[in-house]
Amino acid sequence: MTESRNASPPQLITSAEGLAALAGRLGKAPLVAFDTEAASFHKYTDRVYLIQVSSLTETAVVDPLAVKDLTSLGNLLADPGIEVVFHDADYDLRSLDRDYGFRVRHVFDTRIAAQLLGEPEIGLNALLQKNFGVKLDKKYQRADWSQRPLTPEMIAYAAADTQHLPALKDVFQRRLGEQGRLGWAREEFGRLESIRWSPGEPDEVYLRLKGAKVLPPQSLAVLRAVHGWRETEARSLDRATFRVCMNETLMALAQHAPVTREALEAIREIPPPIAKRYGERFLTEVRAALALPPEQWPRIERRRGEKKFDPAIDARLERLKAMRNARAQELGLEPGVLCPNGTLEALARSEAKDPTAPGAVSELRAWQREAVGAERILAALPTPPVDPNQSPR
Repeated sequence: MTESRNASPPQLITSAEGLAALAGRLGKAPLVAFDTEAASFHKYTDRVYLIQVSSLTETAVVDPLAVKDLTSLGNLLADPGIEVVFHDADYDLRSLDRDYGFRVRHVFDTRIAAQLLGEPEIGLNALLQKNFGVKLDKKYQRADWSQRPLTPEMIAYAAADTQHLPALKDVFQRRLGEQGRLGWAREEFGRLESIRWSPGEPDEVYLRLKGAKVLPPQSLAVLRAVHGWRETEARSLDRATFRVCMNETLMALAQHAPVTREALEAIREIPPPIAKRYGERFLTEVRAALALPPEQWPRIERRRGEKKFDPAIDARLERLKAMRNARAQELGLEPGVLCPNGTLEALARSEAKDPTAPGAVSELRAWQREAVGAERILAALPTPPVDPNQSPR
């Protein structure tokens, strides 16, 4: 088992020389743990404000606001000879790709490992307490990491997120091997190498608000207008959107569509300070949206390729779920970890003669086919009926 020799205070790296020396040492290590801190809870524009790195013997916190060229860290991530340990790598990998174009080659994700081991709690704090008796202080969980200078307490908090990951990785790798699940994990880790950041579809973000898709078209026009205003305001202030006003405020404006100050102030979902600060802007946006002709109101249409309900497919899906749930219980896994519903739906809709064959259903992982069992999947899928009018080949 990996022994914890990483007990020295973390270093704060704020110079190119310090980073070069750190990267030189880490480049000789077989394993490096990574984590990042952003400030999306505070800022409109998300970016990496801190990078934590640990080997078996040291931990450092790199300040990317002070050290502009982080190429040496990117080289560590891209080195197939260095295993890079994350806890819940997805967000970190997208952020590192977005901000620096860094790509990872050899990942071990302790969160995925915990899921595949059937751990009831997969948060890092819970896992460290269970395995090492270490309790992380979450005081700075929502700290503004864009602020400088960083306090010693903030540096220590950030460092703790990677300090124990090498030892946790060692524990999980051993357990995965003992349970015959290391291959499962390796397949999942390999898929992390292809993770890339994508900007999404900003024009339709307002439709993601809870309850938006059931609004009538004119109310949707109001929601689109006030949501667009909030995006512009938050961007100009570089402030998280909810710190300008909450989603509930936008939905209330869409539902009530106030055109007078009195009507606006009567809406209980709009806090008085927000109504006082932005009331005139709200009214301007609402009035403009209400003045639009009906042909300019947004309408939610069925997307091309969106799947229609099919009772036969639904019946197959329910049989697959029942089979999956029973198998997950046998393996001590969460059903969604063993095989997500989206994968089951793809199997239910597949027209392949053998949907369990490699490549027949792209969503089905090789380890899932092994863990669930091709015979169980096929037993839940009735053989397609033979068309009597189709001539045999």
